[in-house]
Amino acid sequence: MRFGAPLTGHTNVVNSVAFAPGGQVLATGGFDGTARLWDVRTRTQIGAPLTGPTGSVYSVAFAPGGQVLATGSHDGTAQLWDVPTRRQIGAPLTGGSTGPVYSVPFSPDGQTLVTGGRDGVVRLWDAGIPGDLPGALCAIAADSLTHEEWARYVPEVDYRTVCP
Repeated sequence: MRFGAPLTGHTNVVNSVAFAPGGQVLATGGFDGTARLWDVRTRTQIGAPLTGPTGSVYSVAFAPGGQVLATGSHDGTAQLWDVPTRRQIGAPLTGGSTGPVYSVPFSPDGQTLVTGGRDGVVRLWDAGIPGDLPGALCAIAADSLTHEEWARYVPEVDYRTVCP
């Protein structure tokens, strides 16, 4: 076995590592409160660190398709990230955790995220994207997004009315 060039960037302990399906991208979670994505072939960091939780990132896991990353953190939250854009998906998942989230695996079909932590509770989260995403969003919001909401949540797509 040969030693490769180290991946440096975290400023402290690296708590968790996970390969995306296919093995070309690696995620790391650190005591410095960041998750990082790495190009395994070039051994370089992909974009800026993923930040959002308060405190250490204890666990990282990719969904089966590799497009979504989950992180579990010291602040008792789990967070989903869109890997291609490195943006948070929705609000942090809290669910009453009273301690750090140490484990965040996905189910084999990617539809469920499981969190486990210091509070001794295992929580199951619906992580699937509905087949009719615009319809699901309209059902929740009961109306189309305003121009301001669209700019905040979907800035990379031109505004359009999606609810009838």
